[in-house]
Amino acid sequence: MNQFFNSLAAAAIAGAVLCGGCGKAEKKEVAEREVRVTLEPLQKRVFRRQIPVQGTVWPVEYATISAKISGTLELLKVDEGDSRRKGDVLFGIDRQNLKNQVTVCEDEIKVKQAELESAKIALESAEISREQAAVDYERFLTLWNAKATSQSEFETYETAHKKAATEVRNAQAAIVNAEAQLKQAEGNLTIARKNLDDSVVTAPFDCVVADKYVEENEYVTAGQDILRLENQRQLEVICYISAVYYGNVTAGKTPVRFSLDGVDKGQGVVTYKAPSIDPESRTFKVKALVPPEISLVSGTLCAMNIILEEKEAYGLPVDALLLRANDRYIVYAIDPEKRAKSFDVVRGIVDGKYCEVMNPQELLKERFVVTGQTFVNNGSLLRAVNAE
Repeated sequence: MNQFFNSLAAAAIAGAVLCGGCGKAEKKEVAEREVRVTLEPLQKRVFRRQIPVQGTVWPVEYATISAKISGTLELLKVDEGDSRRKGDVLFGIDRQNLKNQVTVCEDEIKVKQAELESAKIALESAEISREQAAVDYERFLTLWNAKATSQSEFETYETAHKKAATEVRNAQAAIVNAEAQLKQAEGNLTIARKNLDDSVVTAPFDCVVADKYVEENEYVTAGQDILRLENQRQLEVICYISAVYYGNVTAGKTPVRFSLDGVDKGQGVVTYKAPSIDPESRTFKVKALVPPEISLVSGTLCAMNIILEEKEAYGLPVDALLLRANDRYIVYAIDPEKRAKSFDVVRGIVDGKYCEVMNPQELLKERFVVTGQTFVNNGSLLRAVNAE
């Protein structure tokens, strides 16, 4: 019996030893998880507050040339795509007929000048006759008062005196009429010469023929469009932006950056700002001259950024800044123990993928988490995977 109890005691002791071993295995510590992150210090760079817009490219100088007179388009010296210099002949209308009209008007002036000269001579003759009739009338008036002549004879000279005065007035009226006709003829000549000048149209500026609306030998009327011209050496971008920026844009000062297919092509400046805001769209027109080194074609779309503010400052990638309650932003840095610690930051200009940090003074010596920050909390153990 004693041997039986001794065996039970030994089994109990062995079980106790085994159970004790199991408890020690459960208390073994688990290694702390590291968060893999990328670190970066504050970066000093140029930040721009800008408005990205798309505008239409237009030539600074362009014109639709119309016929100034009606007639047959006898001369058309250009085709679409042709380049012309200022003063080059573009087209001519009915020129020979207009030359003939000038000749007719010149001959008419000669006739009117002769008629005026004849009227002046007639006036001189009438004045001489009036003077003679006045002398005769005065003489016979003296005789009539002295009862030395008959009444009928006196009346004859009195009538002749009045008739002579009337002839003078007629001659004077004839001169006024002749002068008016001469002036009218001179006006007709001026019109004929202007029509002749208008019959040949020259290029008002260095240009390319963008459109041609008629063909040679067609009959055209005054005011009908003939050609559209563009000076493609000077282009500008025209766009419309929100009225909220009206006070931020100044013609001749506000810079713009042009880009094509996402590639920066150079800087220009706002050359025009509309004097008023469109009440329906709440936008205003802006123009910017395209730098000559940028090759564009009128009528195309061009991307540009209107720069409202530009400055050099410190910043971090936008994704590094995490939004918290009450519009507060924080960033995580790494401490000497390789653990995360948060800093409050004040956001400034967001320019592309970077954001300006407005309170860099206490942050310049820190390295900040720029990737992997989603899994980071204060005190998290960090493992940097970049050279920093």
